[in-house]
Amino acid sequence: MTFVILMIIVMLSVSCTEKESITVSKSSLEWTMHGGRKTVDVTANCNWSITTPEWVTVEPSSGTGNSNIVIRAAKNDDVERSGTLIIASGDAMAEIALVQSGVDVRIERTEFEFSIDGTPIEFDIISTCEWKIDVSKEASWVSVEPLSGKPGETTVRLTPAPFTDRTPRHMARLTVNYATGFTMLTVSQPLPNNAPSKPELIAPEDGIADTRTNPYFSWKPSADPDGDPVSYRLMISDDNGNKWSTTSTAELRTKHAYGLSKNSPHLWKVQAVDALGATADSDTRSFTTGDGGVYEDGEVLLLQTESAGADRPVHLIFIGDGFIEEDYAEGGAFEQAVEQAVNSLFNVEPYATYRDYFRISTVAVYSKERGATVKDDMNSVDRQNIDTAFESVLEGGNSTSVNCDYQKVFRYAMMVPGVTQEALQNTTVFLLINIDAYAGTCMMEYTGRSVAMCPMGRNSFGQVVIHEGGGHGFGRLLDEYRYHADRFPDEEKENLNLWRTQDPYFGYNIDITGERSKVHWKHYFERSGYDAVGLFEGGYYYNSGVWRPEPISCMDDNRPYYNAPSREAIVRRIMRASGETFRMEDFIKNDKVRKDPVTKASNYVEAFVPFAPPILIGQ
Repeated sequence: MTFVILMIIVMLSVSCTEKESITVSKSSLEWTMHGGRKTVDVTANCNWSITTPEWVTVEPSSGTGNSNIVIRAAKNDDVERSGTLIIASGDAMAEIALVQSGVDVRIERTEFEFSIDGTPIEFDIISTCEWKIDVSKEASWVSVEPLSGKPGETTVRLTPAPFTDRTPRHMARLTVNYATGFTMLTVSQPLPNNAPSKPELIAPEDGIADTRTNPYFSWKPSADPDGDPVSYRLMISDDNGNKWSTTSTAELRTKHAYGLSKNSPHLWKVQAVDALGATADSDTRSFTTGDGGVYEDGEVLLLQTESAGADRPVHLIFIGDGFIEEDYAEGGAFEQAVEQAVNSLFNVEPYATYRDYFRISTVAVYSKERGATVKDDMNSVDRQNIDTAFESVLEGGNSTSVNCDYQKVFRYAMMVPGVTQEALQNTTVFLLINIDAYAGTCMMEYTGRSVAMCPMGRNSFGQVVIHEGGGHGFGRLLDEYRYHADRFPDEEKENLNLWRTQDPYFGYNIDITGERSKVHWKHYFERSGYDAVGLFEGGYYYNSGVWRPEPISCMDDNRPYYNAPSREAIVRRIMRASGETFRMEDFIKNDKVRKDPVTKASNYVEAFVPFAPPILIGQ
């Protein structure tokens, strides 16, 4: 045993005095930019440890004697890099040279957002090859200097052009192209933006008491200094401004989306919001709700105030017949009927574009019974006698004719503030008749007054409002129906010419000449965009001897489309009634729908029945 121990001591002494040695199987390693795994054999007679560059990992990183090590390089998104792996133990050391190729072009940032004032931005491109920058169409507002470069480091300067319009500058592309690929850059710049003017409140008045729980709120339009479209937020508070509930709208009049508490104080204001989110708040007003209830007989409600800035408002008045007292409750049958009628009319051009010229009012009038008198059985209602405020009577049978007490209608219309006998000459009164029947007639006076009698047929109410009220009543247009085979009579020509001595634009959608050089809508023939306008024989109930300007329109089958001369006549009357001057170039600029957007087959019943001719009352 003693001998064995002595031998071990001798052997250890010899090994400790042996010179340390480390060798490796490879003296250099190379990777592509994608990196990867490589192995190396280590031969050693001692303990050792490894140090590496930070972009390399090794396993194991230390050991004793011989071993196999695994060396991994990460992906290189930069330029070429190199370093040395060192295996060492005391005086012994072995080295492995490491090299990894990189990308051809290095750009430290790829997204650039300019300040509103357009301060230029610089960045560096470090490359091993030539490169070139391509500017996309949507980034044409950016100048790039230089647009190309050679291997090495180059500073590139981006400069935005000054704003000349309101085109957004969002994430436009620049592409750096080089030999083995490309790098995409994006540039953006916020638009300079000014807040719109604060809205001016109209109704309800500040401090008013006993308002209904669903009143209409109205205000004047906000102007945007940049010309951006403006929408609005109606804001209501029932806790003195601590919390606000909001209703968004693009209109200048709306009800709040949520019901208001009865007998409670409220604050309200309107916030104007432009397309880029800049806001402006109106002053704050207060009001107090009452018990709700119904509109009183003869009570006038202002639905919309004109906001176009013209000298005078253009009045439209909606009155009901065959509505009993309870139908005038807030949100009740009459209010719903008016809303449907107003929406039908102002969804059609040119009324949609010129809506802000109109002051729209309603008058509550109690009837003793719902409905209307019908002389002869109809598809939807039998013959009946009904006691109503304006004594509306439907002929029934095969007729769509309607009649009423016009003078009484006008007396109620004059309850609307600002409506005088003179104002009535440019006013249409829509009499909404509470009966489900397909019928409609307009009484048109030589002086300009009119009553559009509009029964509330389930499938025809909107059509009769557009045809009788918007077409005959306000537009003073004539029917384009054709159901008499003979030629337009001379006495009808004389009558038409007589009415045109009072109003040269009366029946502007009808002419009695078939000569292109003489017809009064000839100014459309060579005008771009109006190829639908021509000479089409037939109209005003006759197949020949009279002409209409387009193949089809509202005054033919009640479709929601007025032909070009009809739109012109309507706008001329709006300008005349409001005290403004009609200019053809302004009309053309604002004219939005220049061709029939619908077809008879897809929108209306095949068995179309014309409405009765208007009742024309002379001097």
